[in-house]
Amino acid sequence: MTTDTKLYPVYFLYGPEDYLIEKEIQRLLDRTLSPKERGMNLHTFSGEEHSSLEIAQAAQTLPMFSRYRFVLVKAADSIDEEKMAPLLKYIENPSPATCLVLCAQTLGPWKKVRAHLEKVGRIVESPRLKGKALISWMKDTMAEKGKKLSEEGAAYLAEVVGDHLHPLENALEQVYLSVGEKKTIELSDIGGIVSEVKTSTIFDLTDAIGRRDVEKALGILEQVLESKAVPFKKEEEASKMGDPIPVLLSMMARQYRLIWRVKKMASGYKGMDETAKALRMSPWVVKNLVSQGKSFSESSLREGILKCHRTDLAIKRSRGPKNLLMEKLVIDLCHPNKT
Repeated sequence: MTTDTKLYPVYFLYGPEDYLIEKEIQRLLDRTLSPKERGMNLHTFSGEEHSSLEIAQAAQTLPMFSRYRFVLVKAADSIDEEKMAPLLKYIENPSPATCLVLCAQTLGPWKKVRAHLEKVGRIVESPRLKGKALISWMKDTMAEKGKKLSEEGAAYLAEVVGDHLHPLENALEQVYLSVGEKKTIELSDIGGIVSEVKTSTIFDLTDAIGRRDVEKALGILEQVLESKAVPFKKEEEASKMGDPIPVLLSMMARQYRLIWRVKKMASGYKGMDETAKALRMSPWVVKNLVSQGKSFSESSLREGILKCHRTDLAIKRSRGPKNLLMEKLVIDLCHPNKT
């Protein structure tokens, strides 16, 4: 996360760690618009669904009853390189009254114009945190809550939960709520709270699919099929079984349905607590679903549920080797129809 006090007219935030990107977006949004100003001055676009011209026109528009206009572009690396001209022209002379934030997994086609971006704005990479950087992040996060996390406790969480910051934040929240008034959290305080289950879970599989990371998604699938275990939740022990595929398909479809429900409720401007109460879920589970929902369109979620159902039928009707049908499902889900 950048601590630069200067506000630039253009930002390009990219990398595999969505959590850090989301934090930076929120920081920039809080600096530019008050909650009351966001109704008329906050615009969100997708590089997969909107044209470069639409984005440029919004960025050029003067703010309404506010000092700034905030234009957020998700999946900016999906913008057609051959149709980037209107946006590139805008970036050459951006409006000082607009904060344009481009977000992506990679620089993609923007790599060729990196010099132009750096001339007028900032490029911020958010890599996956590893080793000491990950341990420091966990300790700093817990310190913000007024507690000290030991080095051993942080290392244990990294080993058990993995290096994805969203589930790590959830685990830290669970630990924080469980230790009560205790100020220093040791390894002994964590063992009974966070289960020793690696994060090759439905969350990770869905996350990889949402990122269109075929290699990662197939790797998680392979681990589940080889271990013949499906972790239902991070807090529970893996369920051992002879054939994990039926349960895996059911849980995948359920995850898609949950993401779709939360996405629909979020579009109705329901707050996190209200959504959690309506769905009878904890706020941190809803927060994870909201985060995952950003990687999916509603059509791709419906498509995912349907494909899980079709794969289940194909397996029951012996239309091919089960493992190959599951691999085909994961590959298809990583490349949804753009409709």
